[in-house]
Amino acid sequence: MNRYNFDISSFFNNSTSANAFSTFNFGDYASIKNGSYGKLLKSYYADQKKSVSDKNTSTDKVATDATKKQQKADATGLSQMKKSADGLKEATDALANEELWKQTDGKYDMDKIVSAVKDFASKYNDTIAQASKVNSKDVSQDVKYMNSMTSTMSKSLSKIGITVGTDGKLSVNEDELKKANISSVKSMFKSVASYGSEIAGKASAISRDAVMGSSIYGNNGALSSSLSGVYNQWI
Repeated sequence: MNRYNFDISSFFNNSTSANAFSTFNFGDYASIKNGSYGKLLKSYYADQKKSVSDKNTSTDKVATDATKKQQKADATGLSQMKKSADGLKEATDALANEELWKQTDGKYDMDKIVSAVKDFASKYNDTIAQASKVNSKDVSQDVKYMNSMTSTMSKSLSKIGITVGTDGKLSVNEDELKKANISSVKSMFKSVASYGSEIAGKASAISRDAVMGSSIYGNNGALSSSLSGVYNQWI
Protein backbone atom coordinates (compact mmCIF):
# COMPACT_ATOMS: atom_id res chain seq x y z
CA MET A 1 0.00 0.00 0.00
CA ASN A 2 2.93 2.32 0.68
CA ARG A 3 3.73 2.33 -3.02
CA TYR A 4 0.60 4.49 -3.54
CA ASN A 5 1.70 7.14 -1.04
CA PHE A 6 3.30 10.19 -2.62
CA ASP A 7 3.70 13.86 -1.91
CA ILE A 8 1.16 15.68 -4.02
CA SER A 9 3.12 18.92 -3.65
CA SER A 10 5.92 17.37 -5.66
CA PHE A 11 3.45 16.75 -8.46
CA PHE A 12 2.45 20.41 -8.58
CA ASN A 13 6.07 21.52 -8.21
CA ASN A 14 6.94 19.67 -11.41
CA SER A 15 7.11 22.29 -14.15
CA THR A 16 5.44 20.12 -16.78
CA SER A 17 2.57 19.16 -14.51
CA ALA A 18 2.19 22.73 -13.36
CA ASN A 19 1.94 23.92 -16.94
CA ALA A 20 -0.65 21.26 -17.74
CA PHE A 21 -2.81 22.17 -14.79
CA SER A 22 -2.39 25.86 -15.47
CA THR A 23 -4.09 25.40 -18.90
CA PHE A 24 -6.78 23.07 -17.63
CA ASN A 25 -10.15 24.83 -17.18
CA PHE A 26 -11.98 23.21 -14.30
CA GLY A 27 -15.11 25.20 -15.30
CA ASP A 28 -15.13 23.47 -18.71
CA TYR A 29 -14.58 20.14 -17.01
CA ALA A 30 -17.56 20.75 -14.76
CA SER A 31 -19.70 21.70 -17.80
CA ILE A 32 -18.73 18.52 -19.61
CA LYS A 33 -19.34 16.41 -16.52
CA ASN A 34 -22.87 17.76 -15.85
CA GLY A 35 -23.88 17.68 -19.56
CA SER A 36 -24.14 21.42 -20.13
CA TYR A 37 -21.44 21.36 -22.78
CA GLY A 38 -23.22 18.60 -24.68
CA LYS A 39 -26.47 20.54 -24.62
CA LEU A 40 -24.65 23.59 -25.95
CA LEU A 41 -23.22 21.58 -28.85
CA LYS A 42 -26.63 20.11 -29.68
CA SER A 43 -28.16 23.58 -29.65
CA TYR A 44 -25.41 24.94 -31.90
CA TYR A 45 -25.69 22.20 -34.51
CA ALA A 46 -29.48 22.39 -34.39
CA ASP A 47 -29.24 26.10 -35.26
CA GLN A 48 -26.81 25.31 -38.07
CA LYS A 49 -29.13 22.64 -39.49
CA LYS A 50 -32.10 25.01 -39.32
CA SER A 51 -30.12 27.70 -41.10
CA VAL A 52 -29.24 25.31 -43.95
CA SER A 53 -32.83 24.09 -44.10
CA ASP A 54 -34.17 27.64 -44.23
CA LYS A 55 -31.70 28.47 -47.00
CA ASN A 56 -32.74 25.41 -49.02
CA THR A 57 -36.41 26.23 -48.49
CA SER A 58 -35.82 29.79 -49.69
CA THR A 59 -33.98 28.52 -52.78
CA ASP A 60 -36.74 26.02 -53.53
CA LYS A 61 -39.36 28.76 -53.18
CA VAL A 62 -37.52 31.01 -55.62
CA ALA A 63 -37.29 28.13 -58.13
CA THR A 64 -40.97 27.27 -57.66
CA ASP A 65 -42.03 30.90 -58.07
CA ALA A 66 -39.93 31.17 -61.23
CA THR A 67 -41.55 28.01 -62.63
CA LYS A 68 -45.04 29.30 -61.88
CA LYS A 69 -44.20 32.63 -63.43
CA GLN A 70 -42.97 30.90 -66.59
CA GLN A 71 -46.06 28.71 -66.74
CA LYS A 72 -48.32 31.72 -66.34
CA ALA A 73 -46.39 33.59 -69.04
CA ASP A 74 -46.72 30.60 -71.37
CA ALA A 75 -50.46 30.38 -70.77
CA THR A 76 -50.87 34.12 -71.42
CA GLY A 77 -48.67 33.96 -74.52
CA LEU A 78 -50.61 31.02 -75.94
CA SER A 79 -53.86 32.88 -75.37
CA GLN A 80 -52.52 35.78 -77.41
CA MET A 81 -51.18 33.29 -79.94
CA LYS A 82 -54.72 32.05 -80.54
CA LYS A 83 -55.98 35.61 -81.07
CA SER A 84 -53.22 36.32 -83.59
CA ALA A 85 -53.85 33.09 -85.47
CA ASP A 86 -57.62 33.68 -85.52
CA GLY A 87 -56.98 37.17 -86.86
CA LEU A 88 -54.86 35.71 -89.67
CA LYS A 89 -57.58 33.20 -90.50
CA GLU A 90 -60.18 35.98 -90.71
CA ALA A 91 -57.88 38.02 -92.97
CA THR A 92 -57.36 35.13 -95.39
CA ASP A 93 -61.09 34.38 -95.37
CA ALA A 94 -61.76 38.00 -96.27
CA LEU A 95 -59.46 37.70 -99.29
CA ALA A 96 -61.31 34.57 -100.38
CA ASN A 97 -64.73 36.19 -99.99
CA GLU A 98 -66.60 36.43 -103.29
CA GLU A 99 -67.88 39.90 -102.41
CA LEU A 100 -64.35 41.31 -102.51
CA TRP A 101 -63.92 40.27 -106.12
CA LYS A 102 -67.18 41.53 -107.53
CA GLN A 103 -66.83 44.04 -110.36
CA THR A 104 -68.75 47.24 -110.83
CA ASP A 105 -68.95 48.39 -114.44
CA GLY A 106 -66.27 45.85 -115.24
CA LYS A 107 -63.85 47.15 -112.62
CA TYR A 108 -62.59 45.74 -109.33
CA ASP A 109 -62.59 47.87 -106.20
CA MET A 110 -58.81 48.02 -105.86
CA ASP A 111 -58.95 50.12 -102.70
CA LYS A 112 -60.80 47.33 -100.91
CA ILE A 113 -58.51 44.66 -102.34
CA VAL A 114 -55.39 46.57 -101.32
CA SER A 115 -56.83 47.11 -97.83
CA ALA A 116 -57.59 43.39 -97.51
CA VAL A 117 -54.10 42.39 -98.67
CA LYS A 118 -52.48 44.84 -96.24
CA ASP A 119 -54.61 43.48 -93.39
CA PHE A 120 -53.55 39.96 -94.33
CA ALA A 121 -49.86 40.95 -94.27
CA SER A 122 -50.29 42.68 -90.90
CA LYS A 123 -52.03 39.67 -89.33
CA TYR A 124 -49.46 37.32 -90.84
CA ASN A 125 -46.64 39.35 -89.29
CA ASP A 126 -48.43 39.46 -85.92
CA THR A 127 -48.72 35.68 -85.94
CA ILE A 128 -45.02 35.20 -86.65
CA ALA A 129 -44.05 37.70 -83.95
CA GLN A 130 -46.28 36.09 -81.33
CA ALA A 131 -45.08 32.58 -82.20
CA SER A 132 -41.54 33.59 -81.18
CA LYS A 133 -42.84 34.41 -77.68
CA VAL A 134 -44.48 31.10 -76.81
CA ASN A 135 -43.05 27.75 -75.83
CA SER A 136 -44.96 25.31 -78.02
CA LYS A 137 -43.41 22.72 -80.31
CA ASP A 138 -46.65 22.30 -82.27
CA VAL A 139 -47.04 26.03 -82.86
CA SER A 140 -43.40 26.28 -83.92
CA GLN A 141 -43.83 23.47 -86.44
CA ASP A 142 -46.93 25.06 -87.97
CA VAL A 143 -45.28 28.48 -88.21
CA LYS A 144 -42.17 26.90 -89.72
CA TYR A 145 -44.33 25.28 -92.41
CA MET A 146 -46.12 28.58 -93.02
CA ASN A 147 -42.82 30.45 -93.38
CA SER A 148 -41.51 27.77 -95.71
CA MET A 149 -44.54 28.09 -97.96
CA THR A 150 -44.25 31.88 -98.02
CA SER A 151 -40.58 31.60 -98.89
CA THR A 152 -41.40 29.21 -101.73
CA MET A 153 -44.01 31.64 -103.05
CA SER A 154 -41.83 34.73 -102.57
CA LYS A 155 -41.24 35.30 -106.31
CA SER A 156 -44.94 35.03 -107.11
CA LEU A 157 -45.78 37.31 -104.20
CA SER A 158 -43.25 39.91 -105.33
CA LYS A 159 -45.01 40.10 -108.71
CA ILE A 160 -48.14 41.40 -106.98
CA GLY A 161 -46.32 43.87 -104.71
CA ILE A 162 -45.77 41.67 -101.63
CA THR A 163 -42.19 41.37 -100.41
CA VAL A 164 -40.93 38.69 -98.01
CA GLY A 165 -38.28 40.08 -95.66
CA THR A 166 -35.27 38.25 -94.26
CA ASP A 167 -37.21 37.88 -91.00
CA GLY A 168 -40.04 36.14 -92.87
CA LYS A 169 -42.44 39.05 -92.49
CA LEU A 170 -44.47 40.58 -95.31
CA SER A 171 -44.54 44.14 -96.62
CA VAL A 172 -46.97 45.48 -99.21
CA ASN A 173 -46.22 48.06 -101.89
CA GLU A 174 -49.62 49.58 -102.68
CA ASP A 175 -48.63 51.04 -106.05
CA GLU A 176 -47.19 47.76 -107.31
CA LEU A 177 -50.21 45.85 -106.03
CA LYS A 178 -52.60 48.13 -107.90
CA LYS A 179 -50.59 47.72 -111.08
CA ALA A 180 -50.36 43.93 -110.75
CA ASN A 181 -52.33 41.50 -112.88
CA ILE A 182 -55.61 41.24 -111.00
CA SER A 183 -56.02 37.61 -112.07
CA SER A 184 -52.69 36.78 -110.40
CA VAL A 185 -53.77 38.52 -107.20
CA LYS A 186 -57.10 36.72 -107.20
CA SER A 187 -55.58 33.29 -107.87
CA MET A 188 -53.05 33.85 -105.09
CA PHE A 189 -55.77 34.25 -102.46
CA LYS A 190 -59.13 33.06 -103.72
CA SER A 191 -58.67 29.95 -105.83
CA VAL A 192 -58.82 26.44 -104.39
CA ALA A 193 -55.47 25.21 -103.04
CA SER A 194 -54.12 28.76 -103.32
CA TYR A 195 -51.43 30.30 -101.18
CA GLY A 196 -54.13 32.04 -99.16
CA SER A 197 -56.09 28.84 -98.50
CA GLU A 198 -52.93 27.07 -97.30
CA ILE A 199 -52.12 29.92 -94.93
CA ALA A 200 -55.71 29.86 -93.65
CA GLY A 201 -55.34 26.15 -92.89
CA LYS A 202 -52.15 26.71 -90.95
CA ALA A 203 -53.67 29.63 -89.06
CA SER A 204 -56.47 27.30 -87.92
CA ALA A 205 -53.91 24.69 -86.87
CA ILE A 206 -51.92 27.25 -84.87
CA SER A 207 -55.11 28.37 -83.13
CA ARG A 208 -55.94 24.78 -82.14
CA ASP A 209 -52.40 24.16 -80.91
CA ALA A 210 -52.55 27.31 -78.79
CA VAL A 211 -55.81 26.14 -77.21
CA MET A 212 -54.34 22.72 -76.42
CA GLY A 213 -51.21 24.26 -74.97
CA SER A 214 -52.98 26.86 -72.82
CA SER A 215 -55.49 24.30 -71.50
CA ILE A 216 -52.62 22.55 -69.72
CA TYR A 217 -52.43 25.49 -67.31
CA GLY A 218 -55.06 27.12 -65.14
CA ASN A 219 -55.52 30.86 -64.69
CA ASN A 220 -52.89 30.93 -61.95
CA GLY A 221 -50.30 29.15 -64.06
CA ALA A 222 -50.78 25.76 -62.35
CA LEU A 223 -51.58 22.55 -64.14
CA SER A 224 -55.30 22.12 -64.69
CA SER A 225 -56.91 19.64 -62.31
CA SER A 226 -57.87 17.22 -65.07
CA LEU A 227 -54.34 16.95 -66.42
CA SER A 228 -52.56 17.23 -63.10
CA GLY A 229 -54.41 14.13 -61.91
CA VAL A 230 -53.02 12.16 -64.81
CA TYR A 231 -49.60 13.76 -64.43
CA ASN A 232 -49.42 12.95 -60.71
CA GLN A 233 -49.85 9.26 -61.42
CA TRP A 234 -46.43 9.24 -63.07
CA ILE A 235 -44.43 11.12 -60.47
